[in-house]
Amino acid sequence: MVNDGFVNEEKLKEYINSKTYSDYNPNIQKFLFFTFGKNFDSSKTFLAKKKTGQIKPDLSIIHNGIEKCISVKKGSGNSVHQEKIDVFFPFVETLIDTNTLNKLKKFHYGDNTINDTGVIRYTAAECRNKYSKEISYLNSKFNHWDKLEHFLERFLFIGNVGTLSVDIIYHGTIDDGLWATKDEIKKYIKNNTFCENVVHFGPLTYQVWGRNEKRKAKHPDRRYVMQIKWGSLVKDLKKIRKVV
Repeated sequence: MVNDGFVNEEKLKEYINSKTYSDYNPNIQKFLFFTFGKNFDSSKTFLAKKKTGQIKPDLSIIHNGIEKCISVKKGSGNSVHQEKIDVFFPFVETLIDTNTLNKLKKFHYGDNTINDTGVIRYTAAECRNKYSKEISYLNSKFNHWDKLEHFLERFLFIGNVGTLSVDIIYHGTIDDGLWATKDEIKKYIKNNTFCENVVHFGPLTYQVWGRNEKRKAKHPDRRYVMQIKWGSLVKDLKKIRKVV
C-alpha cells in the first residue's frame, strides 16, 4: 500500500513546480510568503525538490537564491521519529546518565528488567501504571530545556543521520495547511508545560513500536524500536500561529 504521506509530499512538490505564484491557491501563496519572508519575490519562480534518505526534511523549496527545508506532515497521530534502541539508548546515556537510561530500559522492556530477560511482559497500559515512578523520573530529566532541545533536534529537525536541518514544519495538504518555523516550535515548547502520564519530551510522547508482550507478534523485532509521536501537532501549530 502506498504511504499517504509520501503521496501528499509528491502532490505538494508537483503543485509548486507546475505553477507561478499568481496561480497558486491562497494557502500555498501564504505559506511561500511566510517561508521566504524578506527574500520573497512574487515575480520569481519556486522550485520544490524531494529530499531522499532517512533525514528529517521531506522537501526543499528554492526561491530567489534561497533554499528552505520543509518537513511535511498529514493526518492525526503523527509519528515523527523512529529509531532502533541500540542506537537511541547510547545517545540517552551520553546526554544524561546511566541511571536515567536504566529507568528508560525498564519502561521500554516492560518486563521488570533492564536487559529484556523478564518472564512476564506487560502491555503499554500496564506499563503506564506499573512504572509510574520511573515515568515521572524520566520526564523530570528529559524536559529540562538543556536536554530537551537536543531531543527535539533529533526527533524533529535533524534526526540521527546527517546534518541537514528542517526550517519549517508544514502540516496539511495543498489546499489547507498549518506551519511554523523551527525557532517558533522550540520557543513554544520551551515556554509551555506539557503534563503526560507517559514518557514525554514536551508535547512529544515515547512508545515502543511493538511490545510483543505475548511473544506471538508477526514482527517481533519491533520490540526493539522506539517511536516518538506528536499527537497534538495540529492543536499546537494553531496555538503557535495564534500567538504570532
